[in-house]
Amino acid sequence: MARYRNLLITFSILCLHTFIVAQDHYHVRGKLETEGSGESIFYATVILLTPDSNAQTVATTFSGADGSFEIADIPAGSYVLKATLIGYDMLSQPVELSGNDSVSDLGTLAMKKGGFTLSEVQVTGTKPVYMIDGEKTLYNVSEDPAVQSGNASDALQNAPGVEVDVNGNITLRGVSSVEIWLNNKPSNMNAEALKEFIRQLPAGSIERIEVITNPSAKYSAKNSGGIINIVTTSAIKKNSFFNFGVNGSTAPYINPFISYVYSDERFSISTYLTYSFYQGKHNEEGDETSFNDESDTSAITHTKSDFLGTGHHPGIFINGSYQADSANAIYFWCGTYGSFEDGKSNTDISRREYIFNPDIYNYKYQTQKKGMNWGGYAGAWYEHEFKKEGHKISADIGYGFWTMDYNSFTSREYNSAYNNLNLKRNISDDETDHEANFSLDYTLPYHKNGEIELGVSGEYSTERELYLSDTLGGGSSIYNLDSARMEDSRINYGSWSAYATIEHRFGNFTIKGGLRTEFETYNLKYFNSPNDNRFKKYWGLFPSIHLSYRTESMHNFKLSYTRRVKNPSADEITSFITYSDDDFSTGNPALRQAYTNSVEAGWTKFIRKFGNIGINAYFKNTKDESGLLTDVAYSPYFGRIVTYSKPINAGKSLNTGGELNVTYQLKTFMSIRFYANAYYMKSSFQFREEEKPYTVDNFGYSFRLNFWAKLWKVLEINASANYASKRVTLFTETKPRYSIDLGLRTEFWKRRISIYVNVNDIFNWNKTTTENNNPYYVSSSTSRTNWEGRSIVAGISFKFGRLELESQAQQGQGQTKMGNSR
Repeated sequence: MARYRNLLITFSILCLHTFIVAQDHYHVRGKLETEGSGESIFYATVILLTPDSNAQTVATTFSGADGSFEIADIPAGSYVLKATLIGYDMLSQPVELSGNDSVSDLGTLAMKKGGFTLSEVQVTGTKPVYMIDGEKTLYNVSEDPAVQSGNASDALQNAPGVEVDVNGNITLRGVSSVEIWLNNKPSNMNAEALKEFIRQLPAGSIERIEVITNPSAKYSAKNSGGIINIVTTSAIKKNSFFNFGVNGSTAPYINPFISYVYSDERFSISTYLTYSFYQGKHNEEGDETSFNDESDTSAITHTKSDFLGTGHHPGIFINGSYQADSANAIYFWCGTYGSFEDGKSNTDISRREYIFNPDIYNYKYQTQKKGMNWGGYAGAWYEHEFKKEGHKISADIGYGFWTMDYNSFTSREYNSAYNNLNLKRNISDDETDHEANFSLDYTLPYHKNGEIELGVSGEYSTERELYLSDTLGGGSSIYNLDSARMEDSRINYGSWSAYATIEHRFGNFTIKGGLRTEFETYNLKYFNSPNDNRFKKYWGLFPSIHLSYRTESMHNFKLSYTRRVKNPSADEITSFITYSDDDFSTGNPALRQAYTNSVEAGWTKFIRKFGNIGINAYFKNTKDESGLLTDVAYSPYFGRIVTYSKPINAGKSLNTGGELNVTYQLKTFMSIRFYANAYYMKSSFQFREEEKPYTVDNFGYSFRLNFWAKLWKVLEINASANYASKRVTLFTETKPRYSIDLGLRTEFWKRRISIYVNVNDIFNWNKTTTENNNPYYVSSSTSRTNWEGRSIVAGISFKFGRLELESQAQQGQGQTKMGNSR
């Protein structure tokens, strides 16, 4: 009996202990919906935090398709529950867990639609790294610790389908005609200015990157490659934050920076000052063979060159906002950035001519180039929200400039047999661009589940260039202006557009249709060659339709159709000839617009305690696809057959393929991401009038594997592997590229000090190899820069103030706007 009595006592104690423990732990649940419409909010991030000033994350979850959420096994105490989702103001709700009721039901919590917000606390992995939002694929850079120590170029590499080459050229799914936006507005920068801007923009300043592969009528119809929108906006509470540090590389490269931000309930301003110094090296070697029309060998050339240069890049960026009241807000931005460069190149050429003046010609080019380019921008945006939820109007204006001033000295020295062909050139190249733009957008909810959007926009720019080449040669002792190499030009560009879209939600099904009209003009003048002047105007209508559906079990489906256009640029439609030392380039006045019809379908599945899986399929059919052709022809100016390049319409083309994007998130200390893209491209074009049509097809693929882990809560490890197969366009083939990178990052002293070390291209594989297989011109070249190969990058930064301001501290770059997605 004593034994049974002891067992009974033990059992009773265990039951009592279990009861006490159960009463000491609670469940929190609730439901999120949109204020006003009552629509359930799907996949919002729900965080339970300690209420003190150094808030710590206790638990994280996501709302389901019906808006419901639940957090289990929480100890008794006081907490703060926060819910965030892109497009909504952050919700904050105090939670008190005590008493006998083990379930705390918060009921229905309403979230207000508004600007894109940033959580007040630094929480790693509280949002999926990749998300689908209508026509956009979102890459939440702020949730990806693997890229925080890099720049915008590094972040872009991780966005689905995006690639950035060593020269800063950006492609989306292998297509280069992609438009770059900054904070929901076209960047309106020329190509070189944009590259410089992205090189200076820290990845830590980016909230997210939006990839829009099939944009609706709300967006510009130009550029069939899609839109990449870099968003840096955030809203924060009153406080200030100061940050400074330095980054460096064995490339070599060094980049000190300072940032400061202040914000209160109504006003905020942030500044970012940066300076970078780099040394660039470039080596290239190649062979080429040209043929005449009878396929007889005309010339064989071997070229070997090297370049060494330095660059200084200062910049200052400021943005701010003022919330006058709950209905009126103003945002402003300005910045200036530049580059001061000095470089020297040496090129050795051995050319054997077989037809015109047959002989072997050995000569060397030496070029010393020095100069600067400088740019700046400023703008403001105003938004007014009416009393009715979602009813608002916004307007913005912007201005930007870019100026370039380079001087170079070039000498060409032949072997002793052809000293009479030696020459020297003094070259000056000055260019100034100015651009102004405006937009007006209006949103009208016509139903609790539907809205109409209307907008107009305009842009005007002017580009002025003066290129002069004074040449000493042919036995002369006086420098003379080389009129064939002179360019004195001006390009005036104007663009006006209007759009209308209507969106309606039927439960979990959404349909959005739109129509856009665009009108463009180019006025190109050559003051030194009036016969090459051109005036062109383009007009078009561009419809779009987007369908999306989500299930209760977190399946997301989308289907879309759009019509887009690529208009020839001013440089592409001119007949003006630009001569270099051994070849020339020209435009094509007969170049036509290229219209693209695009269809896309996709499925994404968000899996709790795993991550997400996404599959996309796409098909693009283009009429009069344009491309750059390299060919050979006899040139009276050179007196021999030389290579030249010009744009042509490549007839019909198609681009079809599929993407796979998988993210595995193991709680908050490890994530693995895999992205793959496989595609087939085909185009037919008339190479020469006397030739039969040529067909170019290419099956290509690329993949990227990223791994991130956090050990002992202080050490972060990130590794990535990248591969891109060969790419074929017209007669040009680019060989595969691949690399493996590895990095370490740690923070200590309560995250006030951050240190990182990355090794890029560990095995030194990266290089660029291209081949041209034109029937009359065959070439192959391999090049490598010190930015492509193996390098070690390291940095340290110091932070003072409230760390929730860290992301905005570097957001002086670019325009700052919230909630505007034109």
